[in-house]
Order: sequence, then structure tokens, then C-alpha cells
Amino acid sequence: MVSRPLSRKTLHDPENTKTSPRENDTNEDNRLSEKFATFRHLVPITQNPDVIFLNSASAPPSNLVVHEAITKYSSDALYEPYPYAKWQGTRQEARGLIARCINAETPETLAFTRDTTEGLGGFIRALAGGREGFGKGDNVVLVDNEHPNMVYCWLALREQGLEVRIVPTVEEARRTGRIRAVGPDTLRPYVDSRTRAVGISSISFDAGQMNDVEGICREFRPRGIHVLADVSQHVGIARIDVQRMDVSAAAFSLHKGLNCPTGIGALYISPRAFAELGDPVPPIVNMAAVRNMSENLLVSADEPVDYFPDARRFEHQNMSLVGVAAAAAFTRFYLGVLGPADVEAYLYNLTELLKRECEGLGIGVAGPMERGERAPHICVLELAGETWGPYLTRVCGARITVNRLGIRVSFGFFNSVEDIRRLVKVLEIGVAKGLRVRGT
Repeated sequence: MVSRPLSRKTLHDPENTKTSPRENDTNEDNRLSEKFATFRHLVPITQNPDVIFLNSASAPPSNLVVHEAITKYSSDALYEPYPYAKWQGTRQEARGLIARCINAETPETLAFTRDTTEGLGGFIRALAGGREGFGKGDNVVLVDNEHPNMVYCWLALREQGLEVRIVPTVEEARRTGRIRAVGPDTLRPYVDSRTRAVGISSISFDAGQMNDVEGICREFRPRGIHVLADVSQHVGIARIDVQRMDVSAAAFSLHKGLNCPTGIGALYISPRAFAELGDPVPPIVNMAAVRNMSENLLVSADEPVDYFPDARRFEHQNMSLVGVAAAAAFTRFYLGVLGPADVEAYLYNLTELLKRECEGLGIGVAGPMERGERAPHICVLELAGETWGPYLTRVCGARITVNRLGIRVSFGFFNSVEDIRRLVKVLEIGVAKGLRVRGT
């Protein structure tokens, strides 16, 4: 069969000189495509003809920026008698860079954690053990498609009397055929005078909707309700401003948009929320949390414990310093070379192009597609995962995620129109072979 060309608006790439009919957009689209084409070589797996990597929402493949940072770390460990002072300096540099990345008030509002779950759990346990704790009748409000790690962190506190209220959105989406971003209107019927917190992802991991965290905070934070955000699918992918959002806290791993190895994350706590917690005791206390730690490492049972007056009290002494080295290197590259606004715009262009091509094949895309209501990098194709997942992996080496909604495709800065071209060709062949498309 003859494969149809990419239709309607296409991004410029070195092999495709078609331009958009919308002249005001063409130059910008071409600039972005040409810019990111120059960085594709930094991700060697893109040169493998047997693989199309489309799974950045799980974890992107590594890149030469991170590889160089890890190699240097290893070299320091091999040849320097005491590299720890240098590594601690890198730790502080990384803290400052990531604070810039999310527009935190100061670097000290950030603590490095092992992952998102540890960050979420640290804040939740601090809230549970704070001035008031949780009493019978207190509640937290979540949505039913929230990431399991957020939900389980709260469910673990039910024995303290906390009620976990799950807002139903999945059935409504099935009934209407439309997945919507969550905002204050969605949560309002479930929030009352005993609501202590709202837990919400800024970008959903399954359908990629971009929830209105800023609107949720605007309505509920003045009522003394904390808003804890999971921003793992946001940081390094789209511009984010935690001060403008006005979240109480935000947790995220660094192995997604910031391309680090697994085993390192971060917890942001706003100064206002920290004060509201009332000098919280971390769920796990270690020497890195204590400001008055004696240099001789002797601790008296009678001495006061003076914790750091900010998020740093949630940090551990022995953490992934190699992860910190990777974080400093890639976040510096992201902020200074890739550019958050350009990354966001480029990823939006890729997902919009894939959606148009899928529409031409009769393949639907789950979730909202309007910018501002969806993630730049996630596109969920309404295909039966049990048949299409193995087919895509076998035929073109596509690395994708099969989830409850279908086939989740997710892009990184290294993806290109050529990746979409290769995927669309295989989708077209699958449709012609009679592989089932949902709704047909």
C-alpha cells in the first residue's frame, strides 16, 4: 500500500520542506523544529533504526549531558581523595537551579528526596503530626484518577480518623465521552469545613490533562486548606511557577522531565505553608535536618533539637549525590540552552501533529486537546492496548505505555516529526489490517 503523507499542518524538519499555511506560525514552528533537531544527537537511542522512543512520561532515555555528569562524578570518586566537598557544592548548585526551574522563593524551600512518593509522604506526615494533627471527621479530597502513590499516602492515615474523599470523574468521562481537566468546580461539592487538604497532580499521568491547580489554590487556600501538588509530569516539560500557583507544597521526581537517573526527587514547601504547619517534625529525622548538629557528632539527650527553618529539615544526609550531579547538569542545560518556553511549545506542536494524523486514520485521542487543559507531551490514542501494544512494539520497536485509556504516547525534547511519520505509517498499516480502533 502507499502511505499517505503527513497531512495539513506539518512541522518543518530536514526531510520535510512543507510549511504551515498559517504564515504567522510557520516561522516559529520551523525555528523550534530546527532548534531541537540540533539536540537529537544528544540522545543516542534516537539513532537506533529499530526503536521509536515514545515513553518520556514514564522515563526518557538518558542523554549525553547526563552521561557526562555521571562520568565526571565517577572519575572524581576514582581519583580524588575526598570529592565530597565538591559534591556538596554541586548539591547546593542543583538546589538553586531547580528552585529557578519552578520559581520557588528561595533554594531553601526545596529538599531533595528519593522520589515523588517520599516528598508527598513527608509533607502529609508533617501535616498529620502538626499542631492540630488529624481528628475524626477531618478529610482530604482527591480525584479518582490520581496517581496511586498520592492516594496511598493519604489512605495510610485513615486510622487517625482521616476521611479520604475520592471525587468521581472517570464515570462522568465515560458517560460524556470527554475527559476534562479538574478545577475548583469539580472539587467544590466535596470540600467542607473539615477539609484539611486537597491532593492533585498538576498534569495527570494517564490522560495528560493539565488540572487547574492555580484556580484550586485560589479558592481553597484562603480557607486554610492545604493544596499538595504532584508536579512530576510538569517540571522540565512545561513552564511552572509554584508561587503563582500558590500551592502549599509540590513533590516531583527528577527522572522524568529533568532526565536524571531514578532515585532522586524534590519537595517544595512554601514559606506560608511551612509556618502554618507549626514547626513540623520530619517523619524521619537525621543529622541533615538539624541546624545545631555538633561538629564532634556527639548528641546529648538533654540538648534542644534545632531543625532547619524550612524544607531542608526533610532532607537526608546520605542521598543520591550522583543524582544531584545529573540534576545540576541537565537543569542548567534545560534552563540555559533548551529553554522552558521552547520545550513546552515544541512538545505541544508534536502532540497536535500526532492528533491530526490520528484523526485522519479514524483514531481518537483521549483527554482534552486545548492548550492550557492538557500536557504538552502526552497523547493517549484510543486503541485497544492488548492488540495494538504488542503490534507497535513488534513492528517498529515503539516504546509506549498501555494504560486504561489506550496507548499513551509521550514525547521528549529529542523527538521529531520523523518519529511521528514512522509511527503514523505503522498505525495506518494496522488499521488496514483490521486491528480494532475503539468506537468502530
